[in-house]
Parts: sequence; C-alpha cells; structure tokens
Amino acid sequence: MTIDDIQGRLESRGWQAVSGEGWRWIDHTYQNDAATLRIRCLPDVNVIRFDFASEERLAGLSISFDDHLDQILDLIIRAQSSLSEETWRPFIASLIELSPQVLSLADEDGEDGVITGPDEGVASLREIDWE
Repeated sequence: MTIDDIQGRLESRGWQAVSGEGWRWIDHTYQNDAATLRIRCLPDVNVIRFDFASEERLAGLSISFDDHLDQILDLIIRAQSSLSEETWRPFIASLIELSPQVLSLADEDGEDGVITGPDEGVASLREIDWE
C-alpha cells in the first residue's frame, strides 16, 4: 500500500490532511461528535501514531504495524465516527490485537512514555485512568 493509497483512503472517509499532503508521510485528522482523531504515519518506518483528543481527555498511542497496516486502517475507519471516551479502551484493545508492539503511550498530560516491550505496553494501557 502506497502513501497515496493511504491518503486517498482516509480522505474518502472524511479525514482531512494536516500536513504531508503530496509528501511522503501521512498526517490526517477526523472530527466526530465526541473527539478529534489524528493519524500520523511514516510507512517506510512501519510506525503509526494515533491520537485521541476530547474536551476531557488526551491520549495517544504509537504502534508498529509490520504487515497489518491495512487491517489497522480498517479498524480505525470502522470506529472513527463512534470513537469516544467510552469506546476508547475497547478500541485500543482491538488495535493491540492487530499489533501488540506498543512503542509509546501518551496520557492526559500529553507526555509520551516510551515502551520497551509488549508486556509493558499492555500494562501501561491498563494503568491509564479513564474513570
């Protein structure tokens, strides 16, 4: 899948280019009723960054996608219009099933914690307080 394919796929689903349009990276946002979502991706590096921002919450996740980019994009596109604070945790759990290699995690303070292994990534996700 080329960068042009990914950009076209996102834009056909209502995502807006923030930067990277016509360049060699992906940087797109989508706004639903509850949150603003953002995808940043350097396909040659095999890492995708997914951010969630609502009035109450800010969270982000960087994962390695290896050969699963198409499935990850499918999951994001299916969830984009209904993703909210209530659906964020189950969504992330589904995302991790596709790519268990969590590279970094950002919570409400916006600071990324670097993850050194898959178990640490899953444990860090469980520690984030969404109550």
